[in-house]
Amino acid sequence: MDRTSLPVLEHLAASLDVALDDRARERFDRYRSLLLDWNRRFNLTRVTDPVDIEVKLFADALAIVPIIRRYRAGRPATKPLRLIDVGSGAGFPGLPLKIVEPELEVTLLEATGKKVAFLDAAIAALELDGVRAIHARAEDAAHDPALRARFDVVTARGVARLPALVELCLPFCRVGGWGIFPKGSETADEVARAGPALDALGGRLIDVVSLPIPELSGTTLVIVEQVGPAPDRFPRRPGIPTRHPIGARPGSPDA
Repeated sequence: MDRTSLPVLEHLAASLDVALDDRARERFDRYRSLLLDWNRRFNLTRVTDPVDIEVKLFADALAIVPIIRRYRAGRPATKPLRLIDVGSGAGFPGLPLKIVEPELEVTLLEATGKKVAFLDAAIAALELDGVRAIHARAEDAAHDPALRARFDVVTARGVARLPALVELCLPFCRVGGWGIFPKGSETADEVARAGPALDALGGRLIDVVSLPIPELSGTTLVIVEQVGPAPDRFPRRPGIPTRHPIGARPGSPDA
């Protein structure tokens, strides 16, 4: 395969009705090269095959774009949407979203210092404006007045099961904003268990979207609307949301 081309990503992006212009293609190619280079020194991702990066990291992130457009369609376009990617890791899904939707204002929140260093390097190498990386845990950052309830869209990939994820993410979401959470193909039980956390955090499940594209069939998007402000006590102290999710029964997978 020509390492400078992205045929798989271009095919999957087209299937998602996401156009890649020359600038976007160049940025994705540079992003992949940077990721592979840094991954030789630091453990950023287990996905290291160039084609797998196109499918499992880039295209998987772009699956969120139609949902963002759906959110935007119901609201006046008076200012750029603000998106926060919680537990961004090596930038997924936040950086791919920024590449194809450059008008987004993107915040990448990450607790591991080496990954934040990579994010800063990637932002500079890709010459992206309107995106920043913050080194902090969600449990602490969500109590910062500059971040709490400030975002139209909050997303997170592979951070926690949904009951804990709701507590970690929804405090960043303004009332009327959406949480868009990529999960695995088997989500029904996880969604059911998230009910108490949604109730406690002022959230409401509005959709669960299975992707009709075979290469991305392992991803389901859970969409939540923030219908009321999250109570000030949430999220709880670092580690508590994942160890003791709201409403988890003793002995359950979420407890």
